[in-house]
Amino acid sequence: MTVWSTVLEACTLLGAAFLTVYAIDVVVLERLANGADRPLPRGAEWTAICRRIHHRFIWPAAISVAAALLASYYLQDDRWQVGAGLMIGAICYTWDKILPAGTVLYTIDPSRPATLHLTRARFRDYAIRHIPLIVLGLGALAAYAWAHY
Repeated sequence: MTVWSTVLEACTLLGAAFLTVYAIDVVVLERLANGADRPLPRGAEWTAICRRIHHRFIWPAAISVAAALLASYYLQDDRWQVGAGLMIGAICYTWDKILPAGTVLYTIDPSRPATLHLTRARFRDYAIRHIPLIVLGLGALAAYAWAHY
């Protein structure tokens, strides 16, 4: 195993792990906030929840796809393409379902008591949309682990 293959494998795993951990983070944060009727995050934290999907989520997934395809070529092992396919599905799902929901959440002021019930409902919907990403991320991690051995 060369240094190049180790770097490619690390990039595939880190990108898929980042996608999965971020999706789990959003689901857990929503459960903690809505489950106990705690106040919703405000200010910078709310903005971060709604906007970080743009660059903190899609780019690591794209790097994971590129690294997996390069690993498939370099190592002459098509199993890496299974994980890349799952990550491509996660990227497409993010652009189609999560990005629009995050944009809507970004326009909402979570400190307004008159619309708090709608904000909580939208936040719940936003979190539920992350469950398929968790599945796709775990699937990609499993596929990368399978390709590694």
